Amino acid sequence: MSTARSFRDEHRTVDACGATLAGTLTLPTTKGPWPVTLLLGGTFSDLRDADVDPRLWPGVPKRGMYAILARGLAEAGVASFRFDRRGAGESTGELGVERAQEVADAGTVWQWVRSLPEGNGRAAMLGHSAGAYVLCRVALEVAQPDAAVLQGALYRTIAQLLEYNYGLVRAYLNRGEPHIAWVKQHSPRAYEDAMMMDAVVSAIENREPVAVAEIDGVTASRDLARLRYDLDLPPEDQFRHLAAPTLVLHASEDLNVPVEDAFDTVRALWAAGNRDVELRIVPEANHSFQLDAEDYVTRVREKITMQNFGRPFHPLYPHAVIDFLSRKLLA
Repeated sequence: MSTARSFRDEHRTVDACGATLAGTLTLPTTKGPWPVTLLLGGTFSDLRDADVDPRLWPGVPKRGMYAILARGLAEAGVASFRFDRRGAGESTGELGVERAQEVADAGTVWQWVRSLPEGNGRAAMLGHSAGAYVLCRVALEVAQPDAAVLQGALYRTIAQLLEYNYGLVRAYLNRGEPHIAWVKQHSPRAYEDAMMMDAVVSAIENREPVAVAEIDGVTASRDLARLRYDLDLPPEDQFRHLAAPTLVLHASEDLNVPVEDAFDTVRALWAAGNRDVELRIVPEANHSFQLDAEDYVTRVREKITMQNFGRPFHPLYPHAVIDFLSRKLLA
């Protein structure tokens, strides 16, 4: 016996400065209008469901995080919109634009979401990882949401973020030759980035446009131009722009953004005068709120190759988000 779906997905497009951004509007099946939530992806969320673009990252599993969240929100009576980043999936335009364009695109979509005829005038934003940074910029430059969710948000500096991430890889490499050989075979880019970490951090601190280092007798370089926006507007300074009721959601075993950043984020929101802030730490989960392998070596290997994207989500996700947004948007 079939069961009727409690949501419906509609394909929608938004015109944004020379590109058409394609996405999915997920609506409840109850009588509208409804509050609407804009879902903003992070660094590895090129596609609307928070998946990577296979052209950039072949072989990475789909995680479908935002599809799961959107359907859960619809069941609770909240509509949502998620979209393919410029140049990715069904969206047109140049792939891999810099942060300023990403913020501008998100701002255009946010204006569109707030004017949807299906909406009831109440609208929220949710940003995961770098998407939380984008959310704060959009709240400043376009309009405040009625509620906000910051998932796995970065507070520390970009240099500190790189030291944390590639420090983990270097610690793994220091386990010996078999581990070095494994990383070189399965993710040559991660090996190079880990070996270049000191040069990149030094270049950032000295405001140099390119980092250069010798790796195994070969000269390698990294263009740091794409980091300039984030360096000029540090993550820690962005939370003061968010005045809406906010949920700070983080995972205890996050190997991308340390869980300590969640506490700093809450303190920054409070310092800016936002006292309607909730903090939820999801135990035994990774940056995507998925359940990682129990042993450390497998966890690090799956982080390096992004194979952890295929793991099941923690039982608390996305229920913690749905509970918060239901209370803030439907009351």
